[in-house]
Order: sequence, then structure tokens, then C-alpha cells
Amino acid sequence: MTVQESFPSQNSRAGQLPRKSTFSEIKRSWQRCTEQYHLEPGANIGIPKLSQHEITNAREALDELLHVANPVLNRLRQLGENSGYCVLISDANGVALRQFIDTQRGRELADSGLTVGTVWSENLVGTNGLGTCLATGDSLTVYADEHFDRKFRRYSCSTAPLISPKGDIIGALDISTYARGDKLGQGLALNIVCETADQIEAAMFKSAYANYHLISLVSSPLVDPVQSNAILAVCDSGMILGATTQALLQMGFVRRDSLVGHGIKNIINGSLEDVVQSPQPLLSNHYAWLMYQRAPKPKSIDVGYYRSSKLITNKKDSPLYDAAGSDPLLLKNADICHRIINRNINVLLQGETGTGKEVWAQAIHNSSERKDKPFVTLNCAAIPESLIESELFGYSAGTFTGGLKGGKVGKIEASNGGTLFLDEIGDMPLALQARLLRVLAEQEITPLGQIQAKKVSLNVVCATHRDLHEKVAQGQFRQDLYYRISGVKVLLPSLRERSDKMELIDKLLLELTHGQGAQLTESAEYALIHYQWPGNIRQLKNTLHYALCMCENAVIDENCLPAEILNHGATFANYGVDSYGGDVFEGSFSTDFSNESSVFNSHSNPAIMSPLPQASCASKIPQRHSVFTDASSQTPTEASKTEEEIRIINALENHRWVVSKAAKALSMSRSTLHRKINKYQIYNKSN
Repeated sequence: MTVQESFPSQNSRAGQLPRKSTFSEIKRSWQRCTEQYHLEPGANIGIPKLSQHEITNAREALDELLHVANPVLNRLRQLGENSGYCVLISDANGVALRQFIDTQRGRELADSGLTVGTVWSENLVGTNGLGTCLATGDSLTVYADEHFDRKFRRYSCSTAPLISPKGDIIGALDISTYARGDKLGQGLALNIVCETADQIEAAMFKSAYANYHLISLVSSPLVDPVQSNAILAVCDSGMILGATTQALLQMGFVRRDSLVGHGIKNIINGSLEDVVQSPQPLLSNHYAWLMYQRAPKPKSIDVGYYRSSKLITNKKDSPLYDAAGSDPLLLKNADICHRIINRNINVLLQGETGTGKEVWAQAIHNSSERKDKPFVTLNCAAIPESLIESELFGYSAGTFTGGLKGGKVGKIEASNGGTLFLDEIGDMPLALQARLLRVLAEQEITPLGQIQAKKVSLNVVCATHRDLHEKVAQGQFRQDLYYRISGVKVLLPSLRERSDKMELIDKLLLELTHGQGAQLTESAEYALIHYQWPGNIRQLKNTLHYALCMCENAVIDENCLPAEILNHGATFANYGVDSYGGDVFEGSFSTDFSNESSVFNSHSNPAIMSPLPQASCASKIPQRHSVFTDASSQTPTEASKTEEEIRIINALENHRWVVSKAAKALSMSRSTLHRKINKYQIYNKSN
């Protein structure tokens, strides 16, 4: 049966849809179910369910994120108890982890499968509220016959995504009830989940940015800013560090990075100080105002530190010594860094990829007198050569066609008084090296398009995995800049060279299990200690994460470890930085769930095995507060293929759809490739 034959018409029991685009969004979900996931329309598919141990582990991870939103969750509980709704909260994998019900109707809904531990991923159970919301990133209602599984066609499910302070989708909130009347009547339920999701996001945002200025977007200067869910986090220099989804939507930004990382002067005719004094109207909308909500949370004074170059009295309180562990070389590096951190000496961190250079740079910053000031990072290898100059130095208004109206604050100016971390400095273009050398020497910058220089208090930590001596000899790196940035050279040893591997493993296990820890068998410990770790700490952390997913009762044996760890001969051939998925790609997802436990123990299901989504701040902003969302944003299958999508398809075809080999050819990890496969909805049509 085709999608056209089985999909409900607009005049069916699904109700009269007020917008054709909404109907099309559900239809696209059905197409994914049949064409990519190979599910049968109308079949009783069955809902996978986790074991109690798996539920506990998954709930702990979600609760750690949501605990600051308990007042909002209490209101949800009252809604579930008094309205006849069944309220579910899932994680990013579609696993229902919280449930609020009480009335007879709610219990009937729960008995039909809407219960804790069930897995609602769209690729497993077809079109449904939680799964389709997570697949699209938008709030929506799946009503009656729009459900792919026949047994859920009695219900109406309204769902909104839960967004972390960084913009990642960490889960979804769903309200389900019996489908009565038409879909338009479910507008109240959808508005409730959208508003509640915004409140949860705002609570998490306020907690995450407690040490920065919080500014609300309001419709009138008379409104209480604390009640607004549209919030910006701003540092002392005026740079916007974060924004809630509602703030981005109300200001008309389609992408998070269009606002985050830029100066507040780009959106108002004033500065942070002006907002602190009185509400300021937006440049783009004089009916919206920025209103100061809360000052940074006071930081406690660390009495363990002496000023200047003196060593701290209690090493246990130092971020540097915490990063060093008990390895003698790293402890020596920590001693050296503590002597120079407040002496305006530039530091050069050298080491292989994955040895923790950014962690070490952050530790240097947090151990210094500048720890209350901004820590700004720039990866010199990740930005196109044509853009890196404006990223570093910023530009004034009118410098570029299409540039921000108020100009842009550069990374150097944004780090004024704090620390600028230049990662992969060895990849900085030669032409830009001369400008950076002058800035380091004179402690002043001239933004693009300006004549007047600005004084800055600049403290620089650079990092590279390249041999800068060799690049200097080859004429690819300026010798004078090398000596300017390497006042102190800190060599971070590879993981295979460290003497504290077991201590580091225990520390990471505690971190990954939120303090619970896990037990290693002798064989597993031997394998981890004697493996060469070409990906260093990054690879170790992901290996332990994988092992925790595979183990039972928090006991990790050698069978829980990836094959590449046990088979040293295959290590470099199969190596992927953070491999969670399977090797042979047969479609977007596996849909065999005849054995419920296999859903979480099989390598063939990267969507379930992956950790929470690693969406960047540039990811698409979820559509909210529209009873029926406008699906003007086309899915990747409908738009013309991007250059990246074509490269991925070619690599998969050239390597017979073996993901590990294609990922290696593309110079990316297998889990990253799996995420991009799902993003572009790529599947092997020959299967």
C-alpha cells in the first residue's frame, strides 16, 4: 500500500486542517516511515520499552538538566491530574521518562502504551507526537488517523521540543488525549505545551547563565521582565553569550549564530550600561524592548589563591591541578602555569588531537585573576580564510554589504580583560599572522572599516597539534609570531604516555554516570590500560560512554568494549573519534524490534545509541506558539542537494555504504556521519 493510498485525506476523521502546510508536514513524516524506515502503514507496530535499569540511567541524565524547572513541572503534574490529559516528557531519543496522570481517562491512555520507558522515535513506531516532533524539531499536533500505527488513531498528541541553553534539543513535552471533534480543537493543548516548553527552557537558561547579565525582551517597559521567556545572556563587555528560543523568534532570527556571539549594540541604539539604567527599544522593532532582568550572581572568593605569581595553598581547589590529575609531567606543567598565569606571559599548548588542550586553556583562565572575565575561543582551522580577519578584529557599521547594521565585536575585543584562546594557531593564514603579531606587541586593535585603534588588555593562550618549528622552517608560520606566542610552552602528553590512566578512567566514569560510578572487570581494565588510544582522551571518553550503554548492572567487561579496543591490529583502520553507530549502513535506521532489548543493544540503531544531539547554536530554531506550524522550511529531500550532502552520498557509494570507511574518507567520526545521514535523510536505495 502506498502513502497516497493509506494516508488520510484532509476531509477524513483527522479533521479539517486550517493549513495545507500542516497536512504536508504529517505527509512527509509518513513518507519517511515508508521510504526510509520501511514501516507498514496502519500495522500494529508495537512500542519498544526499556528495562528498569535503562530507564533509571536515562532519567538521571534528563533530570540533571530539568531539575531547575521543578516549579514548571509541578504545574504540569497538576495539569495531568486534573484535566484528563496524559502528560509525557521524553529525552532526545524519544524515550518517555516522566509521566503525569491521575484521572481515569489518563490511566486509560497510559494503559494503551503512553507510559514511562516506552520509545517513541519516529523511525521505530512511525508518525506520532513525540517522535515526529523530535524528527522535525518543531511543535505539532498529530491527530487521530495521522498516526502511522493503527492502535493510536483514537488519540490526539500535541508536542513541543525542549531546548537546552545552548540550543540543543534535549527532549520533548507531549500532551495526549482522546481525539474528539476536529484537529482545530486541539489548539489549546498545543499552546499549553509550547508555553510550558518555553518556561522550562527559560528556567534552564537562567540557571546556566547565572553568572552573566540576564536581559528580557518585553512588549512594554511596564511589563515585569522576570515573567518573560525571551531572555538574553550578556557578558560585561556587551557580547551576547546566549538566547532563548523565544528571544530569537521574537527578534526574527532564523539561526542562533546570527545573534549569539555579537555585541548588544547591534540590536539597540545603546550599550549594556544603557539597558541596566532603563529599557531600550530594539532597532528592528520599536514595539519590543530590552529590559534588564538580573545582575550576575556574586561569585564566592576562593581563599586558596594568593595574588600574582605565588602558588595556591590548596592544590585540590585548583582547576589546573584538577586537569593535571596525578601524572608527573602534567603536575609539573600545572606548577609552571601557576607561576606565570598573572604575569601577562603568553602560553602555547602543544599536543596531539584529543589531549585536552581546550580543557587546559580553560583551567589556566579559571585559575587566574581573570577568571571572572570572558574566556573567548576561536578555532583558526574551522573558519574560512575570508572570514577569520573579521572574526578576530570585528568590523564597524557599513564595512560589508550584508554585514550587521551596527557592526560586529571581534573575538579580541570580546576577550578584553579575560583570555583569548586561539586553537589550531598553526592553521592561521600568513597574512593574518602579521596583524596578530602587531596586536600582541601593541595591545591595541583596529576593527575593519575603522581608523581609530582601541586599547585592549589581551591575554592569549594558543594551541596546536602541528610542529610549529617545522612550519617556521617551511615558511608557513612567522618566526617572530612563534616567539611572541610561546612565552611558555606546555606539552600535553598523549593518553598512552600518561601514568594516571586508571585514575582518569575512574574520573570519567564518575562524570558519565553522574557520580554513581561503574565497575570494571579485570579483562576490561587490562584492555583499556594497554590500548594505544590514537584519539586520546576524547576517544577514551566516548569508549566509556559506549561501554556504559552496553553493560548490565554497572559492570563493564571486555564484551562491552568496542571491537577496535580489543583488536589492536584493527585499531587505526576502524578508528573513529566518537563511534557509536554500526559499520554497514542499510538505511537511516534499523526497524527490527521483534526483541525489545535489541533496540538498545544493537549496533544497527545509531539513533538510539547516540548521546544527546550535538546541535550547534547555528541549528534551525524550533517553530513554536503557532497552533499549526507553517512548514515553509522544506525538508532536505525536497530542497536541492547541498555540496556536503553530495560529498556524503558519494563517499557512502564509493565505500559500499560501509559507514566507518566513508567516515574515514570524509575525515569525520562515525557518529558525526550518522547524524548527517539522518539530517539529510540519506538512505541506501538498493536495499
